[in-house]
Amino acid sequence: MLRRLLKIALVISIAVHCACAYRYTALRIGTVVTVPEHESVAPEQLTATVYYTAYVVTMTKGGDEAKKNNAAIEALLKGKIDDALVVLESIVAYNEPAVLNNYGVALIINGNSDSGLQYICRATVLQPDNAYFKKNYLYLHELKK
Repeated sequence: MLRRLLKIALVISIAVHCACAYRYTALRIGTVVTVPEHESVAPEQLTATVYYTAYVVTMTKGGDEAKKNNAAIEALLKGKIDDALVVLESIVAYNEPAVLNNYGVALIINGNSDSGLQYICRATVLQPDNAYFKKNYLYLHELKK
């Protein structure tokens, strides 16, 4: 009985430790979409701005990779998308789910939704229990349709 309780406590402490290793920030992003032409729609009403929420991840633990990731998120939040992409591209090979997610979001903001969704999908596969990665993938995938 004691052994089972210790196992449960260990699992809970690992889950809490993993959950606390990330801090999430919601980004509200606007995309202009073109409405299909229809005879009842005036030409000036053929575009609309669609807003969606994407989540980026700041890593609270880790070494050089975490520092670079967090610097890229700061750049992304300041609107410096190209700077963020350069930094994230240099560490994406580590296959850290937070970096993959952030790189995917940055690519989508930059207009490359196909590649962005692939990176977010990889992050979701590596951490299938992460609700934020799932939200990013499902919502942005739906928006792409």
